[in-house]
Amino acid sequence: MSPHKQPSSLLKLCVKSSLNLINECCYMIEKKCPEIECMDCEGQVKILKGYLISLLPARLFDVLCLERGCCQYRGDPRVQLNVLLHPKMSVFHKCDIDISIPQNFWVRIIPWSSCLVVLDLKLICTDDILIAIGTQCAQLEELNIVSKVDICRSSVNASILVRNVSDFGLECLTDLKNLRILSMDPPRNERANRVGGCVTQTGIIKLIRELPRLEELRIESCDIGSMLIGSILPINPLSLRKINCHFVSADGIRRLGKICPQLRELTITHLSAHNKDQLLDELALGDLKLHRLDMSFFSYSNAMHKLMKIKGSYITQFSLWEIDHSLNLEAVINLGVSCPNLTSLCIITQSKYLSVPKFFERPTNIFRNLHKLTLGNENFSLGEILMFFLQCTQKLQKLTLKYQTKISIDSALIQMLQKGYIKNIINLWLDCTLVVSKDVVKQIIDGCEHLQLLTVDLTEDMSDILSYIADNNLDLKLGGY
Repeated sequence: MSPHKQPSSLLKLCVKSSLNLINECCYMIEKKCPEIECMDCEGQVKILKGYLISLLPARLFDVLCLERGCCQYRGDPRVQLNVLLHPKMSVFHKCDIDISIPQNFWVRIIPWSSCLVVLDLKLICTDDILIAIGTQCAQLEELNIVSKVDICRSSVNASILVRNVSDFGLECLTDLKNLRILSMDPPRNERANRVGGCVTQTGIIKLIRELPRLEELRIESCDIGSMLIGSILPINPLSLRKINCHFVSADGIRRLGKICPQLRELTITHLSAHNKDQLLDELALGDLKLHRLDMSFFSYSNAMHKLMKIKGSYITQFSLWEIDHSLNLEAVINLGVSCPNLTSLCIITQSKYLSVPKFFERPTNIFRNLHKLTLGNENFSLGEILMFFLQCTQKLQKLTLKYQTKISIDSALIQMLQKGYIKNIINLWLDCTLVVSKDVVKQIIDGCEHLQLLTVDLTEDMSDILSYIADNNLDLKLGGY
C-alpha cells in the first residue's frame, strides 16, 4: 500500500504559526496607517522587525520568506516583506503576489540584502533593479532575472509584449563573480512578438564572458550552444556544464568542447539527415566526458554504438528519440553493456524491429542502476519491452509509459505487480492512450508501498478510489487528464 501521510514536523507547525501571527500584526499596522510609506507605519514596522530579529535566528527568516505562500496575507505584501526581510538572509524567492509591487520598492530593499546567495525575481526584474543587484549582491550564486513583461498596444492595434531587461541591465551583473546559475530572457528575435528593450545574443555573451564560475545558463526557447558556436566575439573557456544545441555539426561540437571544456550535460536536436555520423564520431573521439546526453531525431547507427562503447562509462542519463527503425533488442543490450552507470533512460521509437525473441535469455548486469525509465511511441510491444527492462533492475523509482495507439495494459501491470517488479516505484505516469481499469488502479495502490504519484486516464468514476486514499490517509496524488 502507498505510504501514509506523516504529521507535519514541529518546525513546519512553528513556521506556520509564526507566519499567522506576523501576518496579523502586519495587517493591524496597515489598518492603523493611511499610507504604508508614512513615518508612523515605517516606525511600527521597525519595532516589529526589531523584536523578531532579537527573538529569531537569521536562518529562520529565510524559511519564513520561503513559506509565505502557505499563509495568505490579506494586505499589501510590502508591509509583510519589510518585516520579514533580514539583513543576513541568504535565500529569497518571490511569491505570485509580489509581481504587483512597484519597482522602487525592490530598488530600495535590495541594498539591505547583501548576504543573498539565491535570488529569484522572476517576472519582476527591470534594468533599474539589476543595477541595485549588481552593486549590492556580490555573494550571489543563483539568480533569476526573467524580466517583468508589460502588455502594450501596437500601431496595428495588436497586443505586444514589452520586456524590461536589456543589455544595459546585463552589463550591471559583470561583478557577480560567484554566479553559478543564471535564468533570464531569450535574446531578441527569438520570438517575433517580443519588442522593446530586450537582451541580445551579443549582450548575453558579453555577460557570460565575465562570469568565471557560471555553470548553467537557463534561457527558455534559446539554442544556447549555437549562440556560443556562432559568436563573432572571442570567448575564452567557460565553466558551463549544461548546454542545449540544435542543428550542430561535427565542427560545432569541436568548438563547443573548446568553449565549454567542463560540459557534462548536452541536449542535441538534429533534424538534418547530413553529418550525423561525423557529429557522433566527434563526441566519441573528443575530450568531452558527458554525464547526460539527450539526442532527438537520431538513429542507433554504428557511429552511435561506437560513441556508447567509448564514452558510455561516463553517461548516467541518456535519452534517444530514434528514427529510421534502427533500434532493436541487440542495440538496447549494447547500450546497457556500454553504459553500466545509467540511472535514467528514455527511449522514444517507432521501430518495428524492437522485440524479445521467444526463450530469450536475459543478459546479466545491465541496467542494474536504473532509477528512471521512459518508454514510448509505437510499433513495438510495450508490455514485452517493459518487462525486459524491469527484469534487469530492482531500483526503479519513476516509470513513464507513452504510446500513440489506444491499448489496454491491465495484464502487463498485473504481471509487474505479481512479480514485484515495481515494488519500489514512487512515480508512475501512464499515457492517456493506455487503458487501465479501476480494479487495476486499486491493485497498484495496494501493491506499491512507496507510490506517491500516479497519473492515469480516469475514464471510470474514481470517487471510491479517492475515498479509499483519504480514508487510509495515504500520501498519494492520483492524477488524470
